[in-house]
Amino acid sequence: MSEDREDRLTLTGVAWDAWRTTRGGPFAVASRQEVRLEALVARARSSSRFYADHYRSVPPGPLGPGGLRRLPAVGKPALMERFDDWVTDPAVSRTGVEAFVADEANLGKDFLGRYVVFTTSGSTGEPALLVQDPRSVTVMTGLSYARAAGALPPGLGRRIVAQGLRQAAVFARGGHFLSTTMFERRLRAHPVRRRYTRFFSVLEPLPDLVAELNAFRPTLLATYASTLALLTEEQEAGRLRISPVVVTTGGELLLPAVRRRAEAVFGCVVTEAYAASEAMPLALPCRLGSLHVNSDWFVLEPVDAAGRPVPRGARSDSVLVTNLANYVQPVIRYQLGDSVVLGAARCACGSPLPTIQVEGRTDDILRLPGTDGGVSVLPMALATVVEETPGVRRFQVLQRAPASLSVRLDVDPGADREDVWRRVRDRLDELLRNHGCGPVDLALADEGPQVSPRSGKLRHVLAAVQERPEEASS
Repeated sequence: MSEDREDRLTLTGVAWDAWRTTRGGPFAVASRQEVRLEALVARARSSSRFYADHYRSVPPGPLGPGGLRRLPAVGKPALMERFDDWVTDPAVSRTGVEAFVADEANLGKDFLGRYVVFTTSGSTGEPALLVQDPRSVTVMTGLSYARAAGALPPGLGRRIVAQGLRQAAVFARGGHFLSTTMFERRLRAHPVRRRYTRFFSVLEPLPDLVAELNAFRPTLLATYASTLALLTEEQEAGRLRISPVVVTTGGELLLPAVRRRAEAVFGCVVTEAYAASEAMPLALPCRLGSLHVNSDWFVLEPVDAAGRPVPRGARSDSVLVTNLANYVQPVIRYQLGDSVVLGAARCACGSPLPTIQVEGRTDDILRLPGTDGGVSVLPMALATVVEETPGVRRFQVLQRAPASLSVRLDVDPGADREDVWRRVRDRLDELLRNHGCGPVDLALADEGPQVSPRSGKLRHVLAAVQERPEEASS
């Protein structure tokens, strides 16, 4: 795919080029990455006032091999502070995007008729508004079609057809999150999908969610890793009775034990993807189960706490990401915050794309006393309710005792902390009552949210009843 054609990307073209690239070996991957990086940086310098200032001390011209490291890294707070200077389309403004996402009726619609907007949960401490142009969305979809299918064993398609194609997505509602937005966008584009596709919210009480999944009987299921762990327990107990062929997880770290248990209980294939709202899909699985970075379209740089490169095979403290596809809101050497390990050796599957192990979000499922026994509450349900409360900037929910939750809270500038806390408390109380929880003490903590000193990520929901050492300081 030549440079002069890359502003006119098509879904078929991206998928075909991805297939050719993986078969072209390391040189094909590196050459595409180099061409796309040069084009992205040139666009950023010429059309983004933020990057024009940010790169003022860097001489213009080709970066050359390894030249990316000459560009200074960027962080979410600095970019959000200069949002209107960051974007390359003058029609896009922070005020306009904020008004767009504030209206729930816009979920699944395109901002200004051409841009997809995501909101993030602020796991690194600062929520963000992210704008994706058509070029970026085409790459996102084309890569998923071309490379995700390779992780599935032969003959799986026949099982899906035999059982009937029914797709279930179990994610958080309440914001323009990546999974929710893309799901609703596809339904708006192809309403016929509503016949065999359903969205279920993790905000629902678990018995209701189980009943709805039993009625729908999905053959394809997509959800968070923590939700999968809880649904596996329900299947083992006999309350959930579904037979998915494939389960895909994202948004949280999928522990090997959770994967093995789910595959055994459901008799299905469990896969995972590594993605961020800033760059998606960063990595997709191969047939051997390893995650491979889509490095022809994304550059990942593992770094230590001081921002220095970390060699392959070693765990990083953070990672810088560059999205080579998005021109309207360039993401170049962006501090993502995840701790990762890039594989030192080529995967046995034969792909030239590097493998990666990710230390992702590991929020806890809370076990609370209920009116009729114990109740399990998903971390995403709690997190969504709190973070979508007006005035909340950052938060952290800790279970201090079996029936006691403490909320660490930072509020938006100008917001009254006590007033925001009252709204958070009322929303949490309603959620817990709807889930069948008994009386739960809700308290506002004196201290604010605290990121992990090791990863820099903010864990939002912690079961600290029997506090582990690493949780005490996070």
